[in-house]
Amino acid sequence: MTKPKIAVVVGNGFSISFDRYSKLSFQYDSQSPLNWPIECPSTKNLFLDSLPHLRRFIDENKEFNDFDTFKKINDLRHSSSHAELNKALLEARHYLTLAFSEYTLQQKALLKSHETWPWYQWLSVHRDEISCLVSFNYDILLESVFDKLNRSFFSLETNNHGWGVPLIKPHGSVDFEMAPNCIVGLTPSYPMNNFIDENDTPIIRIGDHDLVKPRLQAHCIIPNEDNKYLNYQWVKPAYDVAKERLKECTHLVIIGHSYADSDQLEINEILNSTNKNAEIIIANPNPPEKLIDYLKERPTIKWRNNGGPVDDMGKLLLLKNLKTNRMLTKCLCRSGKSYVYCHGKNK
Repeated sequence: MTKPKIAVVVGNGFSISFDRYSKLSFQYDSQSPLNWPIECPSTKNLFLDSLPHLRRFIDENKEFNDFDTFKKINDLRHSSSHAELNKALLEARHYLTLAFSEYTLQQKALLKSHETWPWYQWLSVHRDEISCLVSFNYDILLESVFDKLNRSFFSLETNNHGWGVPLIKPHGSVDFEMAPNCIVGLTPSYPMNNFIDENDTPIIRIGDHDLVKPRLQAHCIIPNEDNKYLNYQWVKPAYDVAKERLKECTHLVIIGHSYADSDQLEINEILNSTNKNAEIIIANPNPPEKLIDYLKERPTIKWRNNGGPVDDMGKLLLLKNLKTNRMLTKCLCRSGKSYVYCHGKNK
C-alpha cells in the first residue's frame, strides 16, 4: 500500500478556525473587515477615510453587512458605467489588501504560541504527504504554517525559488505586488491619485515589512466577485501545475470553503481534475449542500467538528497509518473510502 498524496484547498473557514482558537476573532472578525480599525499608511488616520469612494458607498448603504456591501458594489458596477463605482471597487481591493495584511501579521505572531491548534497539528503530521495547495484566502496563515513546519512551497511570482509544494492563490494575496518596472514613475499613496487595476503583469512576493505599505496594484478578488484573474500569467499556469498534481492525489481535503456561487466554477474544475478514486474530505461543520450534491457518488467524507480535524474525543483524524506512513486500508464494501471512515469508529 502506497503513501498518501494529499491536495489541500482552504477557504475562509481555515482562518476562522485559527482566529477562534487563538482568540484573535475578538479583535478581528473576518466576517466584518470594514469594522477593523485599520490605519492609513500615508496619513496615519483611519484608512477608510482615505478611500472616499468606498467610504461614500458604505455611508449611503448602512443597511448592508460587509459582504453584501462588496456584492452590491460589484453588481452595480456591472450594470452601470459610473466611474464612482469603479473607483469604489478598486478602493475596496486596496482596503482588503492592507486590512488583511495587518490581520495576517497578527495571525503569524499568534501562531508561535498556538502550535496546539488542530489544523497545525494535522498539517504537521501530514507534512510530507502534502502535494498541492490551493488557497482562496488573502491572508498568509497557510504560508505561515508551512514556513513554521519548514516545508517549502512556491507560487508563480517572479522571485519564487521554484521548489517544494505548489501553492495556488487564484483570488490574490496580501503579499503579492506588481513586479518592479512594470509601471515606472509612480509612487503609490492614499488617497489614491492613480487608479491601477486589472493589469496582467508579473508579480513578486513581498516580505512582512512591506505588507502594510501603499500598493501600486492590489491583487485581490473582492467577496462575491467572479474571478477576473483566471487567465492571468500567475493563475492559469499555476492551475495547470495543480491539475497535474491533482491527477495523482489520493486525497483532496477542502477546508472551510463555502462553495459560494462565484467560486463554484473554480472548485468544480479542481474536483474534475482530481483523481476519480481519490477520497474527498469536506472539513466543514456545515458542509455546503450544493457541493455534496455535485460530488454525487464520489467517495466523500465529512469532518464536521467545530474544533477542526478531530473526532468527538479530540483525537486527530488522520489519512495515514502513523507507524508505516502508508495509506489507511480501504473498506471492503468498495465505497472507495478508508474503512475507518466508512464502517469504523470515525464513520
